[in-house]
Amino acid sequence: MIYDLIIIGGGPAAINAGIYAARKKLKTLLITKNWSNQMSETGQVENYLGFESILGAELVQKFISHLKKFDLEIKEKQEVQGIKKLADGGFEILNGRHNKERARTLIIASGKGPRKLNVPGEEKFIGRGISFCATCDAPLFKNKEVAVVGGGNAAAIAALETAKYASKIYLLSLYSKLLADKLEQEKIKSASNIEILFNIRVKEIQGDKFVTGLIYQDKISQEEKKLSVEGVYIEIGSAPISNFIKGVVKLNKQGEIKIDLRNQTSQPGIFAAGDVTDVSHKQIIVAAGEGAKAALNAYDYLSKLKR
Repeated sequence: MIYDLIIIGGGPAAINAGIYAARKKLKTLLITKNWSNQMSETGQVENYLGFESILGAELVQKFISHLKKFDLEIKEKQEVQGIKKLADGGFEILNGRHNKERARTLIIASGKGPRKLNVPGEEKFIGRGISFCATCDAPLFKNKEVAVVGGGNAAAIAALETAKYASKIYLLSLYSKLLADKLEQEKIKSASNIEILFNIRVKEIQGDKFVTGLIYQDKISQEEKKLSVEGVYIEIGSAPISNFIKGVVKLNKQGEIKIDLRNQTSQPGIFAAGDVTDVSHKQIIVAAGEGAKAALNAYDYLSKLKR
């Protein structure tokens, strides 16, 4: 089977692209490894139009329910390994080891994944004290001391979420100030069990079967110290999931897909939307809008091919 459009991703950009493509009666396949990890790991969402306050995981389920009311094919828990341009101008998707799908156009909306520290002990203790999701794992650290690495909104939210359970939170910022929104900073300062350490660079995460502490360096004094904690949240941002498209479309230095105002990549017939692209702001509502744009522009592209 040759699809009109294959959408790769499971976040707001991909989901909204799927809705718009289905409404345009395009023969569409959506492939996703999982449904919007970033949204599912978010606590309260208070800036999405129409919802004064809603849990990220609940909003994801509303998106999925809406999508599945439309006529399109969905393949879940599948990961795209590579993309090949065909001689006829279409594209072949390597989906897993042996599965291949073909389409006339593509929308890449694979989003971002958590950025890692790349320090000794990190890989060993993921799932054994190291977490990237406070919403998922905060209750596991009840009455324990925990470190949150990062200084932006994600780190602030992780600290606040975990502070409901943990006895003590150390918020470790690489910089001399927090980069989180003022509202989140005010909440942090009013929390009695959160202590902020500035100018901190994590050097190693230690433990036996589970995390028991970390070694950090004070960037000002260059002194190294040990912090005894039983949990570490790594909240230092995210990286675009674009390895599978590398060499097919142009990426910027951050690995984001470069797009124009019509969501077109450097490869005709391949469009991109959401956090995997170089669009200026990474927000749920922005990603959803970009997904709609990408689908409409893919439809226009296909319409021109038929003339």
